[in-house]
Amino acid sequence: MLKKVIILLLLSAISLYAIEEHKIKPLMDAKVKKVLLVLKNKSLSQKQKEKKSIGVMDGIFDYHTMAKISMGKRWKTLTANEKKQFTKAFEKKLKYSYIDKLRLYKNQKVIIKDVKKVKPTRITFETQVIGLDGTYKVIYLFYKNKHNNQWFIYDVNLVGVSIVQTYRKQFASFLKTKSFKQLLKSL
Repeated sequence: MLKKVIILLLLSAISLYAIEEHKIKPLMDAKVKKVLLVLKNKSLSQKQKEKKSIGVMDGIFDYHTMAKISMGKRWKTLTANEKKQFTKAFEKKLKYSYIDKLRLYKNQKVIIKDVKKVKPTRITFETQVIGLDGTYKVIYLFYKNKHNNQWFIYDVNLVGVSIVQTYRKQFASFLKTKSFKQLLKSL
């Protein structure tokens, strides 16, 4: 169950919203804390909590890049329209997963750790989720957009597992026996 809560928190930062490097930690810290406050608000219905939580975080993930990485080499074979359809379906899948995980939140503690510049164009932002059965790392991976020099999330590692790479393996396996249209439908 705690892993599902971790997924909730790692997906707590969604859509395309540029961040300047020096603002990553304070912005992410504020957004995570605001989502936790929404989830703890007993005056809100579950639907309201879901909507408000997405509203708080909707704006940090680069869904296009995430979709592209998750498709791997197959991305180059898609038409512009197929890329657009896939990106939209992939975003919807991630948001649905996020909403599903919101229901599992039971006052777990979240600790904001460090921002580390691992390469000139890559930064990691680490949080830890503390639950009854252990502590789990959630690491948000940012890249620097070369066109506007802003930072965007392109992946999240949950307990050492990449969400995007996990989807990439699933999609590659699916596409060995089924069509791209079937993949879109399954999302």
